[in-house]
Amino acid sequence: MFINLIVFNLVGFNLAWFGLVYWGNNFIPFSLLLLISHLFFIAKSRNELLLIMVITFIGIFVDSLLVQFNVFIFVNGGHIPFWLMMLWACFATTICHSLRFLSGRKALQLFVGAIFAPLSYIAGYKFQAVDFGQSMISTYLLLSVIWAVLFVLFFYLKDKLVEAEVSYV
Repeated sequence: MFINLIVFNLVGFNLAWFGLVYWGNNFIPFSLLLLISHLFFIAKSRNELLLIMVITFIGIFVDSLLVQFNVFIFVNGGHIPFWLMMLWACFATTICHSLRFLSGRKALQLFVGAIFAPLSYIAGYKFQAVDFGQSMISTYLLLSVIWAVLFVLFFYLKDKLVEAEVSYV
């Protein structure tokens, strides 16, 4: 059963990622359905919703800064699109589940954050969902540093919010 939940979480996130990047705001209702399904059927902790909200807020804040500094350019101009906000919420669901193998492994968190997370923005660029204000390599390097730090922060928050609750229950 545990493996099925991880697979559902991983497949659900990847489906949400592709749909939101490819179809944009039109895919938000389906992604919202996936997010609600996650909360009802997969989430094991009452604090997981809080973790999802905190990670979503941080992600929206960071991406908004990147828009303000002209690292990301979106068609709508001065703010990140709603589909990207939803994508942050969907990503946040993976921290306690399909990315759980990274828990307690800071070096691996740094590595995965630095190497793989920026590739999703490159893929978004290839799908013409975002444009870059700098060269692709400069953007990738900047995102590598940001995401390395974010991954460590997200797993720290998971430990403080979710794991602490589970250990007291």
